[in-house]
Amino acid sequence: MTPHEEPGPSAPDSSTDEPLGRRERRKLEVRTRIYTVARALFAKQGFDATTVDEIARVADVAPATFFNHFQSKHALLGLMTGEVFEYLHSMTTEHLEGEGSSHEKLRAFISSATLGISAGRGIARDVLLEFMRRDATPNGPHPYLERLIEPFVALIEQGQRAGEMRNDYDAAFLAQMAVGMMNSAITNWLANPDYPVENGLVDAAEFALVTLRPEPDESPPKGTPSDGN
Repeated sequence: MTPHEEPGPSAPDSSTDEPLGRRERRKLEVRTRIYTVARALFAKQGFDATTVDEIARVADVAPATFFNHFQSKHALLGLMTGEVFEYLHSMTTEHLEGEGSSHEKLRAFISSATLGISAGRGIARDVLLEFMRRDATPNGPHPYLERLIEPFVALIEQGQRAGEMRNDYDAAFLAQMAVGMMNSAITNWLANPDYPVENGLVDAAEFALVTLRPEPDESPPKGTPSDGN
């Protein structure tokens, strides 16, 4: 799904249980400033258009100081990927585990996601592209994706119990299918930055809700995929 441009901490790896000395505080301050400046520049003009020299100049450090803290621009973007997906997970949980019907909660999540994309289009797309680059040859499900899909499984289970969603398939299978429909809009956007991803996400979510709608004569018990379905 799509990250919002307002994640949590301004710099990673900054927590400690011990008081920092003056030198350590100074290093952390510089690292945080570089990271914050880079995020702002990536969001404003995109990852590719931003250079290390520009980040260093705006952060008021020498380029060599940048490399003392980060190996490359891609290292920065990799850290942002984890940060943004943590935010996305919290946003997903907030909307999909809140009050309301299963349909209302899914629509609220999509509305928030599209607002997030509109607020930070450049960095959101760069982060997703970096995520796909890092996960090009996975040995198994990526932990980020596993965490993101869990609230969708819970949402569909709630909808099945309430009679709002079909129960002829297992909730985990239906969640994978629904998320796949919405991810199709993201895939189109990654291939073409001019693709209207906000509209695509809304349309995909509505199509997923139609697909998840129970048949009038559907029996209450929840099942698994059957042969021929």
